Amino acid sequence: MKYSNAGIMKHKLIILVIVLQILFFIVCMTVILKQLIFHSGCRENEYRTEYYKSVRICAGESLWEISNRYYTEEYQSLHLYIQKIMKLNNLFDENICSGDYLIIPYYD
Repeated sequence: MKYSNAGIMKHKLIILVIVLQILFFIVCMTVILKQLIFHSGCRENEYRTEYYKSVRICAGESLWEISNRYYTEEYQSLHLYIQKIMKLNNLFDENICSGDYLIIPYYD
C-alpha cells in the first residue's frame, strides 16, 4: 500500500497536533500543581490579619526589644520585621528616642 505525499503530510500534522496538545497539558498541570503546593503552605495563616498600632518608646528600649515583643512567624525573620518597622517609620538606622512613637505591624 502506497501513501501519497498529501497523506503523509496529513499524518505528520495529526501527530504534531497530538504532541502539542500533550505538551500543553503537561505545562498546565505543572503550573496548577505549583500553585496548589504554594497555597497549601499558606492556609494556616490564611485567616490572620495584619494590624498596626502606635507604641510609645520607653527609656532604655531598643528597636530590637520592641520588635521582639510583636514579632510572629508571618514576618519570616526578625531582621526582615525590623526592616519593615524602619520603613514604616521612615527610620534610616536603628536609633530611636524615648518618648517618640513607632508604628508597629502585628498579626492577630
